[in-house]
Amino acid sequence: MIHIQKIALPETGRVLVISDIHGDLHLFQQLLKKVSYTPADTLILNGDLCERGPSSLGVIRYARKLMDSSSRVFITEGNCDRLIHHVFDNDPTVFDHLAQHPHSVMNEWIEEQGKTIADFDSVPALAAFYRQTCGAEIDWLFSLPTALEADHYLFIHAGIDDRADWRETSHRSAVAIPHFYTRTHQCEKNVVVGHWPVVNYRSEAITCHNPIIALDKRMICIDGGNQVRFDGQLNALIIERNPQGDRIRFVSVDHFHKVATITQCYTPPADFIGTLNYPNYAVRLLKRGTYFSLCENIALGLPQWIKNEYLEKKDDGFTAADDLSCSGLPVRAGDQVAVVDDGCAGYTLIKKEGSVGWVPKQCL
Repeated sequence: MIHIQKIALPETGRVLVISDIHGDLHLFQQLLKKVSYTPADTLILNGDLCERGPSSLGVIRYARKLMDSSSRVFITEGNCDRLIHHVFDNDPTVFDHLAQHPHSVMNEWIEEQGKTIADFDSVPALAAFYRQTCGAEIDWLFSLPTALEADHYLFIHAGIDDRADWRETSHRSAVAIPHFYTRTHQCEKNVVVGHWPVVNYRSEAITCHNPIIALDKRMICIDGGNQVRFDGQLNALIIERNPQGDRIRFVSVDHFHKVATITQCYTPPADFIGTLNYPNYAVRLLKRGTYFSLCENIALGLPQWIKNEYLEKKDDGFTAADDLSCSGLPVRAGDQVAVVDDGCAGYTLIKKEGSVGWVPKQCL
């Protein structure tokens, strides 16, 4: 049985929900400032404080301070927050993980003590080090509840199993179930999740990192892909509580601060739409164009226009170099947009209100 903590949300006031900070302390603090967070708000951090970003320890320690300073701060566990259990399970692949993921809280703990991976000759030696030097922080991470159950909401990192007794959801599903939004569930509450970047649901739509608020499915998905997608963002879901009915909106921040003004309108062709996401990088070249090539996404069977600079030739065919917008973004003169990639021929990759797409360079 998963650890479900029951909480009482205020009848009026704001509930702020943020997930998948992924070690990005600067953006986390920027988001709290943008939403004008105060201790009068209820703040819920819905898993994955750690990994990928440059300051997992900074996020953990800042989150603990927030929790210690207010009884209205709640934190759930995410799959990335418990990766250290592999050390205590004597998993021999731990050293490979540390070598391949320099931005890991486990590496940060080692570096903070002036050591390197080379100082440890076995997993038990590494486990002993962690117990001795950072046991209190590890115990705190392991003490986090798996879910928070409120009157009309269930906050859980990844999702729940589709079963009437949903409280019997497996721990693995709760923290790591994939593509929850494509599934169904039998909880009577709105299930608020992170874990799976929302852009992964938009293969056939304009690339967008804004939350999916689907009250008809009793699902709200808020992972903006921060530190996972190069064009991602950190979202804050804002639930404005009212006895007559809650109002739900969101605010976002990202790392794109180069702003440009649109000088010409642009309406992309109807077929210039889609998103290429991990792990579906393998493509079949259908038609080479001047700036974009029409390809078939082999795993999805979808036609997608891929920017030529992001298309790589492999021995057995072609592949996309990264997650990528395969969409043109409609814009109007006077729009303010963020520049994501202006180093490609003919077109610039921009971001507008959470959506990412290509526009001809003469539009800027």
